[in-house]
Amino acid sequence: MPTVRGFKGIRYNPDKIEDFGSILAPPYDVISPREQEEFHEADPLNVIRLILPKGEGDSKYERSAKIFRDWFLDDTLIQDTEPSIYPYYQDFEENGKRYTRKGFIARVKLEDFSTKKILPHEMTFPKHKLDRLKLNTACRANMSPVFSVYSDPEGSIEKMIDERLPEKPIFDIVYKDGIRNRLWKISDAGTISSITGKMAGISFLIADGHHRYETALEYRNIQRGIKDGSGEEPFDYVMMYIARGEGEGLIINPTHRVVKYLGQYTADGFLERLAQEFEVEKMPFGKGLEDIGYEEFTVVTSDAESTYRISSPKAAQPEYARLGVMLLHNIVFKKILNEEESGIFYTKYLDEALGLVRDGGYKLAFILPELRASDIFDVVMTGERMPHKTTYFYPKILSGLTFNPLW
Repeated sequence: MPTVRGFKGIRYNPDKIEDFGSILAPPYDVISPREQEEFHEADPLNVIRLILPKGEGDSKYERSAKIFRDWFLDDTLIQDTEPSIYPYYQDFEENGKRYTRKGFIARVKLEDFSTKKILPHEMTFPKHKLDRLKLNTACRANMSPVFSVYSDPEGSIEKMIDERLPEKPIFDIVYKDGIRNRLWKISDAGTISSITGKMAGISFLIADGHHRYETALEYRNIQRGIKDGSGEEPFDYVMMYIARGEGEGLIINPTHRVVKYLGQYTADGFLERLAQEFEVEKMPFGKGLEDIGYEEFTVVTSDAESTYRISSPKAAQPEYARLGVMLLHNIVFKKILNEEESGIFYTKYLDEALGLVRDGGYKLAFILPELRASDIFDVVMTGERMPHKTTYFYPKILSGLTFNPLW
């Protein structure tokens, strides 16, 4: 099992913050340049100044580190005196139904992926890891948590945390996206020990933050090369938000692919080529976008009347490789289209994907089905990783909840 510990988190001082909604922000990797400017202008204490500082070159990381130190020295940021975990609940609506996703932030011991205690499910890019490594090194802290999922069908860990929540949260805000965010602190050593004990034998699946996790591994390896340690140094751990895979609020939306170039094919020619590899069913437009099975995907072309449901590959596939996104990448992008030359645009919004094809700028869209946490576990336990930009875990975890010191 991964080793889970409480930690003395650094966090915004409630006595100094009038409105937590003005100083928190989405994860750094979903913030556009325009939004970055807006967050910088919104509040001089907004966490954007720490996680996504302005500027070019390495000086921006030192600027972030200086702000981090200054805020700590003037008590804008405070550090808890006892090792704690931080329950974080998000209440939201999706497709007309209300959900609450429950999880908690803790310090988790870093594990190499070969141990299968902590499992990745997507590929990463060196450029993004270097950016986070420079930030963590300058600030000597994890600035944002990795988001991981664990399996607990009975929900015993969630129930234990529910029963021990303090009456008053650190904050309770409805963010600009309409999602209610609540954060608490639990410092009771017995409670923390019971929670971590119940996680014995459980593997964690990284849902969001693969770059942050691999950055933490690299930082650990660098620090181990500088000095000998006990294996229990702060850099041997990473800050992590952990949620139950069976929880009602774990929404895993797909990321659709919109294709600009079809190489040698027309749209009709591409569909004919698909039929050599799959069963292709022509369907009325709206129906083809509904109830897409886990082992299917839908193709949308400029045809305003029809869509095409793709299923049942004619060549045998391992069970884990039958998921829609795996079929798309293992067959379509390896045998028919060159993914790198197709000018692919990735979007989590169905309407955006349809609009890009309708406007004529893109030739077609691959509309993918929802995923289940169990599907992702099945893939990664084989040692495989899913294609990049496969999943969009909703809602995103806000940045600025806590920081994990590495000193």
